Amino acid sequence: MITRIILSLGFLMAISAQAQDAPDPGKESLMDEGVFVIGGRTARAEEFSIFKRPDGGYTLLSTITADDDSYTAIGTWNYDAQWRGLSVNGQSTVKGVKRKIDVKRETSPEGPIVRMTRRTTPADGANERLETFTAQCDMDCLIDMSPGAMPMAVLPRRFDTAKGGEQAFMWVGVSLTDDQVLLGGTTTLWLNRMQKVDGDAVSHWRFREDLPGPNGQTIQMSTHLWTDTKGNLRKFGVGRTPKPSTIGIRETDEKRSDQMPAE
Repeated sequence: MITRIILSLGFLMAISAQAQDAPDPGKESLMDEGVFVIGGRTARAEEFSIFKRPDGGYTLLSTITADDDSYTAIGTWNYDAQWRGLSVNGQSTVKGVKRKIDVKRETSPEGPIVRMTRRTTPADGANERLETFTAQCDMDCLIDMSPGAMPMAVLPRRFDTAKGGEQAFMWVGVSLTDDQVLLGGTTTLWLNRMQKVDGDAVSHWRFREDLPGPNGQTIQMSTHLWTDTKGNLRKFGVGRTPKPSTIGIRETDEKRSDQMPAE
């Protein structure tokens, strides 16, 4: 059992001050908060809070710390009342290298797009680099910012249960910890099965990510998500095959992980 300290709302607000629409604790209602313990190649802890705003939309705050203290990353995601992405802000420090990211929606003659800006400052402060990327992104697309895991938990909230079956979404993103950027991905989501965890109903979701790779190739990833009846994420698994290589589990669910197998 790894013991983590939940960040206070005040501290989360302070470190997320770069976001224009950071929650006001006097006006926002807290929906969920907790800590995810994440294994794999880059073991880390992700502390998060989700708020509902007075306008009916939602704000997600996330703070990620690598187990080896090689980096810290914080992010703010803003959604409308249908959980459609509106804007993203983030900042990180990786071995002295600082990055700041700002993602906003815009309109263009070709349709809705996102403009992603990333400012990278080397440890010595010299040769700061500013990058700007644009990508097609309809209102249903997932706006990602790695290494944050919580944004993918929004996908089941976007699922049309009346329609059912497999449902596809556009996917764009940018990284806070390296130079990666995703400009044209897609993800396909479906409900795999319902199950019980200590008597509580849990939905096991699957989704497949198709990412543009080198030389026109497509890289495919496989993800498992487990959510409770409120739509809150309990566990996730990600890998190049249906058997995940990276597992994230809510700290309070660590003893229940075996009840949520990736199958």
